Amino acid sequence: MTGRRPLQVVTVTGRSVRAVRKEIDAARLSGADLVEIRFDRWSPAGRRRAGELFPSAAPLVATYRSRTEGGAGADDRSRRAATLSALAEHPFAYLDLEAARDRPLEAMAASRGVKVVRSTHVVGPVDLGALRSAVTEAPPDGGLVKVVIPATLEVLVRDLLPLVDSLADPRPIVLATGPAGPLWRGWAARLGLPWVYSAPPAGMGSEPVERSQLPVDRLASFFAAPDAPIFAVVGHPVAHSLSPDIHHAWMRRAAQAGLYVPLDLSTESEMRAAVRELPPRGVRGLNVTHPWKGLAFELAGERSEAADVTRQANCLTFTGSAIRADNTDLSAIERRLAELSDEGKVPPEGLSVLGTGGAAQSTLAAARSRHLAATVYGRSTPRTDEVAARYGARAGRVETASPTGLLVHATTVGRAGSGPLGLPLTRLVAPGGHVVDWVYGAEVPVVAEAARAAGATYEDGRRLLVYQAALSYRAWWGEGPDAASVADVLREVGCTA
Repeated sequence: MTGRRPLQVVTVTGRSVRAVRKEIDAARLSGADLVEIRFDRWSPAGRRRAGELFPSAAPLVATYRSRTEGGAGADDRSRRAATLSALAEHPFAYLDLEAARDRPLEAMAASRGVKVVRSTHVVGPVDLGALRSAVTEAPPDGGLVKVVIPATLEVLVRDLLPLVDSLADPRPIVLATGPAGPLWRGWAARLGLPWVYSAPPAGMGSEPVERSQLPVDRLASFFAAPDAPIFAVVGHPVAHSLSPDIHHAWMRRAAQAGLYVPLDLSTESEMRAAVRELPPRGVRGLNVTHPWKGLAFELAGERSEAADVTRQANCLTFTGSAIRADNTDLSAIERRLAELSDEGKVPPEGLSVLGTGGAAQSTLAAARSRHLAATVYGRSTPRTDEVAARYGARAGRVETASPTGLLVHATTVGRAGSGPLGLPLTRLVAPGGHVVDWVYGAEVPVVAEAARAAGATYEDGRRLLVYQAALSYRAWWGEGPDAASVADVLREVGCTA
């Protein structure tokens, strides 16, 4: 890896001249070198006003992505030619032309003094032969070749890294989308890529055009420190995770240069590959979520007491060849149970826990450490009995379930695609009781709705997330965040009490 800083191209999200001009100014102030306008997302009337973008605070790239390659623009070559020719009448620095559809327009762009990005967005399985041909093709005069590939971590490690490492300088723009896209973009400088496409600055309030894109301001500070570490949250799914926002808030407050990205790992082999392949490439730590906490524990050579107690790890730290596992979930729920006790929300009969996985086991271990009685409910009777016995809890039965004053929901139900709960939630929630949900930002808020229907109070998992994140941050950086920084982030994620 070379460590040269790539130019940052920010893809703005606006669909009108007024909205985009504001985004251009913000992107430039946050470190953008160029700004990409996705005209396939604009109306025909809006595109006719493209000249009003000039003069611009940053050089502009005009893109009209086809539907075939993942955009909203026309596939028909004649319609594309009309649109792109009209855009080339304006002083764009670059015109993005698709290799499969727009090659005849390259001469037109050159005649008007507009440089060309010859782009290919791979959709579907990757053909390595075709990919190598695309990335080794001679670029247009004064322009660049860009190839974008959907990639899992295994594709990154098996195909893309060897391919890019074999390329001579100057290299083409090779980017990844999909599960491993954010990590690849963080590696852009170390891979010697000339450009990386980024999202608008963090906090702009809109989803990036491409979900693999990272905020320009985060990448700018990361690229400014060539040896800065990378961290990631791994699991399946992780796109919803607030962890990148939380850790970057603390890094910013502490003036620490680093990058924290989501990395979706859908198979056990990918999780094993992550632990094997990522530390030598600058990744210092991983937060681990469902379903890989048990495997993370197994893969570590050193384990904290909290990890040993639960045989689960949600935090891995890489130091040289050593892998250390910790379970910061356990300390997080211990802290929350102590707070709830002080608030009078832990009844004398203790608490009930719904689920038998990693979060449930952390909760049961925390209850035991605080000498609280606990009852655990799970879908499988043998599994429920096993987990209850391990933590000195009572194994609850669905048919005899009774309301509890404190219920901790510790399954993945609420996440998109998680399916129904299959357990009698409404029979477990007592009027006037309290429900703690490990899930936050639930797409399907069945737990919150059941709690409120029963007359109970409810909190989602954001507070627990911040508490465990603070401990992970301390493990990786050796210090902090301090109490004031934790309180600030709690407010930022919506925890007011």
